[in-house]
Amino acid sequence: MGDEDRANRWRRVIYVCVAAQLLIWLGLIVIIARHANPKGDGMERVALAPASVILALGIGPALAFRRKRSLLWLGALLAAAGGIVGAALAFEILREFAGAEAR
Repeated sequence: MGDEDRANRWRRVIYVCVAAQLLIWLGLIVIIARHANPKGDGMERVALAPASVILALGIGPALAFRRKRSLLWLGALLAAAGGIVGAALAFEILREFAGAEAR
């Protein structure tokens, strides 16, 4: 396996993690829109702010590091970490909505 093959694999890992982060973020938008109280004050949508920050911090550096071969591993690490943190936030929001519906 050559250096170029290894670099392409790291780039694919970055692209998959970035795509997963985008899907989690879009899923959060849909979940919040469907579960928000239509007569409420809209505070449910505030959760999109930290989700957007996590998305930006996970995707931005990862896509920037994909250009430099020596930093590909760091880009993949940041993209994976952003995906994990984004998924944890999504599960927390789902848990909050499940608790609110049970009341």
